[in-house]
Amino acid sequence: MKKTSLCFWFFIVAFMIFLIAPGQTVRAADDDVITIGYSGPLSGGAAKFGLNVQWGLELAADEINALGGASVGGKKYKVRVVSMDDRFQAALTVNNAKRLVQKEGAKMVYNPNSGAIFALMAINEKEKFIIGAYTTTQAVVTSGNKLLFKGPLPMQAYVHAFIEKAWAHGWRTCAMMPDAYEYGKIWSGIFQKAWQAKGGTITTNIPVDFMKTTDYYPMLTKALATKPDVLLLGSSSEPDAIQIRQARELGYKGGFILIERGKLDEIQVFVDNMETLNGCIGSTPLGMTPRDHVKTFAKKFHKKYGADKPLATELGISYANALIYVGAMVVAGTTTDVYKIMDAMLNKTKDVLALPFVKNNDPYGYTGAFPNGALKAKTFGIEVANGKYTKSFVIDTPDAIYTAKE
Repeated sequence: MKKTSLCFWFFIVAFMIFLIAPGQTVRAADDDVITIGYSGPLSGGAAKFGLNVQWGLELAADEINALGGASVGGKKYKVRVVSMDDRFQAALTVNNAKRLVQKEGAKMVYNPNSGAIFALMAINEKEKFIIGAYTTTQAVVTSGNKLLFKGPLPMQAYVHAFIEKAWAHGWRTCAMMPDAYEYGKIWSGIFQKAWQAKGGTITTNIPVDFMKTTDYYPMLTKALATKPDVLLLGSSSEPDAIQIRQARELGYKGGFILIERGKLDEIQVFVDNMETLNGCIGSTPLGMTPRDHVKTFAKKFHKKYGADKPLATELGISYANALIYVGAMVVAGTTTDVYKIMDAMLNKTKDVLALPFVKNNDPYGYTGAFPNGALKAKTFGIEVANGKYTKSFVIDTPDAIYTAKE
């Protein structure tokens, strides 16, 4: 009798351990859960950037769950985010995505690395999952992938706006130090073409592997030896800040054009004073943009993650993208048919954006979508002069730029 009883309780304990094992907690109740998969850089030089994207997704899940969940097809669904570190390596991203889809039940995998997104595009239609693309690389929406949406605006808009501001300062020579990955190669290629077309000179191009480098003095010494008026930097906020600080230490007094991944409000945390940032041209910090719901979003973010954390733009974009994704499920009436979800997002966008949990919370101000998967919004740029931020300027984004191939 005792032996039978012990076997019975051993079975019960083993079964309970199985139920609460990692990856199983919510899977047992999969029918009433929407899983958002996220693969991003959560370690290394881009960890801060990757964590911001994750936090935005998590805040969106919190928002929907606080309302009792999302009502899809007459049924309530809670939302969860499952995150995996890919260290900015495309091969890891693909492996992560397969696990998120096959083991965790995600119908969408969000990723902030253009090179990894291209790798995912080779498998996502076959595996039937949606790619949430956090990238300004326009090529991801001009390839015809039917299961992809892109949150940030096209990089071409930033390139042309920033060049105009640099030109107004009289800067004509530029040394480029973009990141050494796919994103930096594409951004700097478009920039170089536009800069030279305007009559400017590229003095050198030194790709930076910011995931492995912490001492930028050797590269900066080479770049500054070409006597540029302005440096193009394109790593991430913390590496950009280190490069700016070290450039000043080397006696550089010129300007900086910051590829939009680097956020000035985060960069200023890593420099001694704002004067160090004089001459910087970049995207406007989210908290300084004249958009609806930014202040309420900031309160939610700071309450959960700390008042000392900068309100990075990627937080607002990933947050809004997750709300729109779940909203598309609501409008489509399904949590599993990825093609119907995409149809709702791109062809019934007004209905999605009108949903209360989207309309009353979106801090990025999305206004529409295009058939290629690009989401539409207005964005802003800013400069630093005399140790202070200047007034924000609108970055021109005509509809044609969302469908242009370059």
